[in-house]
Amino acid sequence: MHSYNVGMNKNPNDRRNFIALSAATALTSQLAWGGESAAVGGGRTVCVLGATGEVGNFIVQHALDAEFKVVAVSRSDEKLQQIAARYAATRRLATLRGDVSSDDQAADLRMRLTAAHGTPYAIVASLSSPAIDGPMRILDNPTDVLRKAFETNFFTHVTAARALIPALATGGTYVGINGGLANFPGAGMAQLTTTQSATHALYQVLALEVQDPKRPPDRRPFVRVLELYGLVDAGGAAHPPPKMRIDGGDLGRRVVEIISQPYPDRNPVLSLKSAAFS
Repeated sequence: MHSYNVGMNKNPNDRRNFIALSAATALTSQLAWGGESAAVGGGRTVCVLGATGEVGNFIVQHALDAEFKVVAVSRSDEKLQQIAARYAATRRLATLRGDVSSDDQAADLRMRLTAAHGTPYAIVASLSSPAIDGPMRILDNPTDVLRKAFETNFFTHVTAARALIPALATGGTYVGINGGLANFPGAGMAQLTTTQSATHALYQVLALEVQDPKRPPDRRPFVRVLELYGLVDAGGAAHPPPKMRIDGGDLGRRVVEIISQPYPDRNPVLSLKSAAFS
């Protein structure tokens, strides 16, 4: 769920070796676009957490292309102003400043989201921080370093899910964006391997919990996680090596496919893979 960006890691080879993120590009062409896009979104509302990040921006773009209404959520007023200006012509984008760093903040976000926009059709959680991308070994760092990584990359998913999944009615879809290091551990990227492994398990558990027969029938949405194996190409001066590249457009279209066709019998763990992992 990280994009390839000069400055995040000064050695592209290190980053290529350390980071694996996810899911199959072949499926991205299954939805019809253009003239049929209105039938996909139909004006329903999708809330995107982390919308102003490079990955979140692709999700916003393609949800709008598919005729969804989009509520873009970010902690940054400046970035929200920028994304609002970028997509002003669509008239289907709303912005909302919000934070999911704690239960109280996430609950406040849910209250303001539903008050202003009603029950969302889908919620997409693109939550991570490039600030913890650097190399890390557990045996060489204080425990607090790893704890900070979990606060940033794992517990934000927990607090967001706890607060916002109840905002979805039956048939709605909650999608988390995760990396693929649960399946490809990296000794030099301990914080990503461990947080992504925990996030992988979290979404499997959430998918079971929301379909528990003890829950009211009208409160059984779908939960899915899209795991990225590769590096999202966000354009700019640097691009991922070809074999590690995930096209941002493929990512955006894949998310739209998931929220449009969740399928009751589908495995909750989905993937989008670069050529290196296909």
